[in-house]
Amino acid sequence: MHPIWTSLVIVALAGVAPAQTRETPADAPRLAQQSTPPDDGRDHLDDPNWLGPYVPTPTAVVDAALELAKVGEGDLVYDLGSGDGRIILAAAQRFQARAVGVEWNEKLCAKTSADVRRLGLEGRVKVIQGDIFEQDVSSASVVTAYLLPKSWERLAPILERQLSKGVRVVAVNDPVPGWPVVEKRHIEGESAIKSWDLYLYRMR
Repeated sequence: MHPIWTSLVIVALAGVAPAQTRETPADAPRLAQQSTPPDDGRDHLDDPNWLGPYVPTPTAVVDAALELAKVGEGDLVYDLGSGDGRIILAAAQRFQARAVGVEWNEKLCAKTSADVRRLGLEGRVKVIQGDIFEQDVSSASVVTAYLLPKSWERLAPILERQLSKGVRVVAVNDPVPGWPVVEKRHIEGESAIKSWDLYLYRMR
């Protein structure tokens, strides 16, 4: 286990079902994508499994994140806060990697598992219903996530303890506090409001 000074954490680019999306045009790209308790105005980060509301992530951004990490056939991708599973499905389908999604929301896990079966990816994609802060990701060669900054502050030390030298980490829209960025990529969306930033890190 090595300090994470050159690692790529790919922030989870999970999609959001319309009923669960609570975004406004101005802040949508900055919101994280882990399952959430009802939005009643309280700070739900007190709940260890809350990372923020869902935000739909375009396929182009999902692919760009995996490309930034140079995901390939020999990789094992962990998507933390995997939502509807779009990044782990893409990693297996379009990048020939193995992938594991960790998601707290049981219904989203069930949906992703159904998609895995439908696409015939049972041997390459796995979904874990659980807490990303309690998950062992030490076998990962790539980690992706789309988290709020204060969630990254909590997760970063865990990744530093678990990840090995050379592991790539990709974060979406918000950088990992204190980590030196290896490469940054900006992606324009359908409007100026819907732009995305991807940050690549490598453990060393």
